[in-house]
Amino acid sequence: MSRRPTIRDVAEQAGVSIATVSRVLNDRADVSVETRERVREVARSVGYTADPSARALVTQRTQLVAVVVGDNAGHRDLSLLFFGHVLSAISRRLAHAGYDALLLQPAELGLHHRFDAAILIGVDGNDPLVTDLWVRSLPYVGVDVRVGGRRNAFVGSDHAAGVRLALAHLYELGHRRIAHVAGARNTVAGADRIAAFRREARVLGLDLPDEYVREADFSSAGGYDATRALLALAERPTAILAASDLMALAALAAIRDAGLQPGGDVAVVGFDDIEAASLAHPPLTTIRQNREKLGTLAAERALELIQHADLRPSDTILPVELVVRGSSSP
Repeated sequence: MSRRPTIRDVAEQAGVSIATVSRVLNDRADVSVETRERVREVARSVGYTADPSARALVTQRTQLVAVVVGDNAGHRDLSLLFFGHVLSAISRRLAHAGYDALLLQPAELGLHHRFDAAILIGVDGNDPLVTDLWVRSLPYVGVDVRVGGRRNAFVGSDHAAGVRLALAHLYELGHRRIAHVAGARNTVAGADRIAAFRREARVLGLDLPDEYVREADFSSAGGYDATRALLALAERPTAILAASDLMALAALAAIRDAGLQPGGDVAVVGFDDIEAASLAHPPLTTIRQNREKLGTLAAERALELIQHADLRPSDTILPVELVVRGSSSP
């Protein structure tokens, strides 16, 4: 061949997809032995190398997408806990298109890493890394991260609809003293949910005191402390909507420690539907986000931005659903 062979050349000669070639060359297990041997033989015969720098000489692409996980208002472990399913879905969708995910922390983004696009998770929209991506003319996708720029996309859940569903559920059960344990305001999820809580409370005609809204940080400790403060009020709430399941689970513990019955004396609704929600005592009523689809769509938006330089995708907002369990009762 007069030019350096590409992964597409290998795929065409082996009679398989580019994604299959990528899986073989990255030693993934989901390829038959026969196909694996055929792809490797073709790669050897055409002189293809899977080294990213060699591929970039021909395609100007590395076949890498940086997935940057921030600290989620000071708790990177919380980001990884909730976004684990999102990360898995991102990796699978990228692999299907012949790309690999490069998991980075924000500080690592500019450390000589080359990639074709970035997916930002749990990152503050004002973080300098966003400016760095813009200066480098690299496309990026924010998962619940709103950032400016031309070559970027936003993927997130409908936080306002989730709050609306939760409040309507509690209102129908007869609750009128409903409090909100809010997430950090410097995150899209925290800001959107607290704004929606105030708005929907007014729509329902609820005259709630200011101290019924307690800002926390999505963590268990934050949720526990905020709930204890709510229960200490002269007129305590009969229901609590927490901005995350971790805070809601901590609220159940705080209610129990105060000598009250969680789900009975005080109803609790969370947000996320993490695995522990259904195992709680009582099982947690919550707002379910489709984390698998969040990850898949984030990867697809990144691929679209890589392949179409002039593309300006609109925001992608995914629906949520109310999952009723034992922690909410009349």
